[in-house]
Order: sequence, then C-alpha cells, then structure tokens
Amino acid sequence: MDATRNMELFRTPSQRCKILTVEDDIVYQETLLLSLKSLHYGGREVEFLSANSAQQAANILAQHPDISIVLLDVVMEQDDSGLRLVRSIRSGLGNQLVRIVLLTGQPGMMPLNDLMVNYDVDDYWNKSELSLDHLQTIVLGNLRTWEHMQTMQRARQGLQMLIESSQRLSSKLDLKSYTQSILDELAGVFGLNQGGIVCINHKRDESPDKALIFASTGIYRGWANQFLCNVVEDPDLYRVISQSLSAHCHVIETPVSALYFSSEEVDQRDYVVLIQCDRPLSGYEIDLLQIFGENINAGFNNVALHSRLSELAYFDSVTGLQNKNWMLHQLERLTAQEHRDAKLLMLFVEELAYSEVLLGVNYGRSLMKHLAMHLKASFVKAIDVVMYERDTLLLLIYDQQDYDHQSLEHVLHPQIEMDGAKHHIDLTGALVKLSDMAHQTPQQILGIAKSILEHAKHRNIEFGLFESHELAQMQERYELMKKLRIALNNEEIFIHLQPKVDLQSQRLLGFEALVRWRDESGNMIPPDRFVPVAETSGLIDKLDEYVTIKACEAIKVLRQTNIEVPISVNVAGSELSRADFVTRFCDCLSEQQVATHSIEIEVTETQLIEVLRSAADYLDKLNELGVRVSIDDFGAGYSSLSYLSQLNAAELKIDRQFVTRMQDTEQDKQIVKMIIDLGHLLGMSVIAEGIETESQYQILLEMGCDAGQGYYIARPMMLEDALVWCSSNKGIKLRT
Repeated sequence: MDATRNMELFRTPSQRCKILTVEDDIVYQETLLLSLKSLHYGGREVEFLSANSAQQAANILAQHPDISIVLLDVVMEQDDSGLRLVRSIRSGLGNQLVRIVLLTGQPGMMPLNDLMVNYDVDDYWNKSELSLDHLQTIVLGNLRTWEHMQTMQRARQGLQMLIESSQRLSSKLDLKSYTQSILDELAGVFGLNQGGIVCINHKRDESPDKALIFASTGIYRGWANQFLCNVVEDPDLYRVISQSLSAHCHVIETPVSALYFSSEEVDQRDYVVLIQCDRPLSGYEIDLLQIFGENINAGFNNVALHSRLSELAYFDSVTGLQNKNWMLHQLERLTAQEHRDAKLLMLFVEELAYSEVLLGVNYGRSLMKHLAMHLKASFVKAIDVVMYERDTLLLLIYDQQDYDHQSLEHVLHPQIEMDGAKHHIDLTGALVKLSDMAHQTPQQILGIAKSILEHAKHRNIEFGLFESHELAQMQERYELMKKLRIALNNEEIFIHLQPKVDLQSQRLLGFEALVRWRDESGNMIPPDRFVPVAETSGLIDKLDEYVTIKACEAIKVLRQTNIEVPISVNVAGSELSRADFVTRFCDCLSEQQVATHSIEIEVTETQLIEVLRSAADYLDKLNELGVRVSIDDFGAGYSSLSYLSQLNAAELKIDRQFVTRMQDTEQDKQIVKMIIDLGHLLGMSVIAEGIETESQYQILLEMGCDAGQGYYIARPMMLEDALVWCSSNKGIKLRT
C-alpha cells in the first residue's frame, strides 16, 4: 500500500540537525559558533544558522521549520525581543518541536518562576556559566530530546494519515468494540445470523492452538476470551481457521468461511474472522465479501495504529514510563476527592547529563527506569511515575498525607541498585498540592511545579514547597515587573536625597540617593516592593544606572550653588560582581561629566557576601579610580572579620535596627559600639542610619561614630527641597 510506504518514509530518522543562534553581539555569536563546531552527534551532520536580530531569526525559522535548537539571546533590539520571539515561534509559527534555550548576560529578564510558567522555553542559562563542555552537553541533550519528539511527530503524522483513511469504515478505535462491530456488520449485511468469531494470533506463524478468541456472536457467544484449542472441537472449523492462518488468505466455503487480516506492519498480529452461514453464498456476495474484507483490513490497521499512537502519545518510548501527555490526561480525569488529596512531586536528577557524557546514554535510561521502580516502592500507597523530561520524573501521589522536606528525605537521597552496584543519587524536589490549584488547568499546574523546581535549583536548595499564596504573588510580581519596565522608559522613577552629616562638627558630608516611584495613577510604590522585583527580573542594572544618572544630575545642580558633596547610590551585589560593571559605571559618570570622587556606592552586607569572590577585585578597581564604597546595613547579615579584611571598602554603615534598639537593650548598644570600633580598627569611617532622636544622636557621638543620617537630621527630600535645606542649615544646628 502507498500509505505503508509513506509510513516508512516518516520513520526514517533525519541525518541532519540544524542549530540557530540568535545573538546581537557578533563577537559572542562567533565565539558560540566556534565552540559548537567541534560538536559530534552520532555521525549526523549539524548545520549552523545565525541571526543578529529577532526579526531576522523569525524569517529564518519560517524558511527552516526543521530547526532543532534555537540558542536565543534574551535582550537584543529591545529588552523583551527574545521573549517575544519565543511567543512568535510557539504561537505564530506553531512550532512546538524546536528546543528553545535562552542565553542571557543579564541574569533573569523576568522572575525565574514567572519565566517558566508564562513562556514555553526548554532551558535557561547565563552566558557566564557556559563552558565549552557545559555548552556542548546542553546542546547534545536538547538535540536528543528534539530528535525523539520529531520521531514521535513523524509517527503521529503517518499514523494519523492511515487512521483518517479508514474512518469511513468504522468509528470504533479500540480492538474490542471494533471486532465486535465486524461480526454485527457481517450479520446485518449478509444475513449471517448463525454467528461468528474473531481470533487473534499475537505472533506471526504461531500455532493456531494459541489463537485467542477476542469476539463472538450467535452460536459461538460463549467462546469469547478463550484460546481456540480449548473450545473448538469441530475438525472442519479448526481446519478452516488453521488454513487461513497458515496460508495468510481468505477461505470461502459453506457453511463456514474464514476471512484473513493482518496488521503485520504495525504489531505482527494475524486475525481470522470466522462466519457461519446456513446457505451457500452467491458469487455477488462472495465478491462483496472480498471488498468488505479489504475495508475490514484497513480497519484492523486503523485499530492497531491507533493503539500504537496512544502508546506513542502517552508513553516514553525510551524508558517505557508514562509521559507528560499521560499526566495531563490523568489530571483531567481526577475525581473531586482525588483532586483534594493528590500531590505532584517533581524530581530532578542532579548531574544526569554529565553522567551520560561519562557513562553513556544507556546508563541514564537505565537509571531513570530503576529510579522509577524505587520511587514506587518508597510510598505506602500506589503512585504514578511519569517521565516528565530526560532528567526529571513527576510523581502523582494519591494519599492524604502531608509531605515536607523531612518526610521526603529518603526520596531525595535514594540508593539505587543497578547491575550489581549501588548508586547514590541526589534529587532536587518540588511539591505542589492539587488542593491549592482549584482554578488552574493541568498545563498550568505542571508549569507551576516546574517553576518551583527551577527556583529551588536556582537557590541551590534541594526541596521547594508551593504555598497557595505564592500564585497570587507570582502574578503580582509579574504585573509589577511589566509596570516597572514601562516606568523606567517613561521616567516615572525619581530620587529623594537624604543628608549625611559629621556627628562631631555637624558638617554636611553628602547625600544618599533614595529611589522612589510614583505610578501613572499618582500612587507611590514603596521601594521594598519594586526593588526586589527588579533584582530578580534582570531590571536591576537599568534601575541602578537610572538612579546613578539622576544622582549625577543632582550633583551638577548642587555644584552650581557651590555645594560640593558626594551623593551615594545603592548598587545590587549581583551587578557589582559583573565583569563589565566598573567599565559601565565609569562610562556613565564620564557621559554625565561627573568625577568619580563625587559618586559613592553603597552595597548591602548580605548581597556583598553572596558575591564576595568576584566582588573583591572590582572593589579594588573602584578604589583605584577614586570611588568610595560603603557596606550598607552592616550587622544585619553575616558580619565577619574574615570577609571584611578582604574588601577594599571605605565605610561601614550601621543597620538602623541596632540604632533603634540600642537604648532598649545593653546588648544592642554594645553591638553598635563593637561595629564602630571594628570599622575604625580596619581603617573605615562609620556612619549610622536611622537616627530619629537627639538621644540617639548623642549616644552615637559619645561612642565615636563618625557620621549619621536619619529623620532627626533631615528626611529624604526632592532636590529642590535639598537646596533650600542646605541654604537654611549652613551651620546645621540640630540641638534645641
């Protein structure tokens, strides 16, 4: 049959894989392509395509729908060009197969949780994390996944083509109903009311004795679900069936005829439809039976192909485990009680990709199968285990027990016995209670579970638990991120200046620039709401640069009134640790025509310690260029002499909580004194923030604190008000 030959074409694996790199940084793109030139993928030819803009990439994707992987830069012509291209690929072009790997030099263009929920991407990496080996491992893993998905789609296309061609015969797609309908149809069309049977040989050329009677009607009704040898005593009946099976042909006789069918190309099965008629069939009826038999044969292939399609759709062909599609289908079919009790546990196998590189792909396949069996035995009640991704399993747990990190400890660190050896496996887990997902679709539920898992991996913790309130928070953060992006473009962000004074002389030492946001409705949005969103969404660099520019503009205005004092700006630790930060910061000052000694940098202690290794060198460079660095909120974080001695910082800033409490407890007062002495010991000046009363001011002065800021000295104010304040407080007389 032509359709059969077409199926073989669909099964032929592609010998060429195409990889598209989308990057507006030509130098980085050339480096990326050079790193991938040595890629070996099972002898297959790998073709590399490149684009330098989202528009150019969209044109290439339209011309090459068979591209395997897109290595996509997030930020190009516009900040969200990469993400808009993702939507164009999935929705506009309708390409669900291509693997999309986001690469960014600005960690997290949006909160990682929201990225996984709202965009259909397959991987997400920072450019700085990609070594040659790591890059090739990522590409090889995604090529394997793409080829597997492509094979499945080709199979579906071929199978669907045959299924549709046979729909005219019957809408019955399962073998039980289809075989029963054959007997009913024969009886109706030809008046064969004596009855009939349908036998199945599960293996080609197997003895007729082992043929299973699958359907039966009339005088044979009691034979169903039995082997032929156990029920057939009539030698003529047995002879006709045996002859049909052995000769692979129809046997038309009176009173018994046997029609032979086969779905050999699909599942190696032979079928015999035996019918009994109490009269001889006419020539016309025999011809009609032959034609009817051709349609029946198409129907058997239809049923077999549909069964195979279901297997491809709902099972992972490599491991035999149920797949993501099966889980989506299962979630839709849960009863109300099951939905209240069930939990989803997503488990990521650490370092599986590297293990497969060292030990081979078969090791990874075997490990996932053994791990699935181990997990099924780890729970009291039955669970479903799904192969979500090559290195990720998804468990549907039906019991009413509440699970947390402690109760899942044995699950997260299993010991798997495989080929006579024990393997210690580390898993990262994410748990979602379906009772918290009353209004989410199955696809959204899986997306949230994946988001929680990615967030746990990003934070280097081994377990993440979804809380119901997080869903609203995710959406709120996403909406706030979109508004913040617009606010930066529309210059809705502005700064307030808060004076810093010498406690002894009361001389003005400078100002701190405090970021403020009034949205388009005139509402003030607190910094503690939008700054964390900026830090996790990749907007913090733009926000920090924006505030720096505003501070530079303020410095120039102050200079015109002969006020020559520096302004300090807050910088995120993640920004300070970037290799290009010092260059970008100094370029910004140069463009604004502001000297480096006129701008100071404040970095919180907690953020600084997280990037200590890379930040220390950059602090040295800033110091050499004349930029003073202050360690903000000191005492609230890690407070260690070992790291302080490594940092070339000029100033310690006492966290306001200690200033507030130092009059309440002797312990807090001693902490403040210790920080002051520690700063002086390391050659740093010490400034206290949050001074709100005269008594706090006096205590800090007596302790030897160098400087301070707070409401007692002056509240944060607009630049115009700061000019008035400076004019009226030249002596800065604070005491009444």
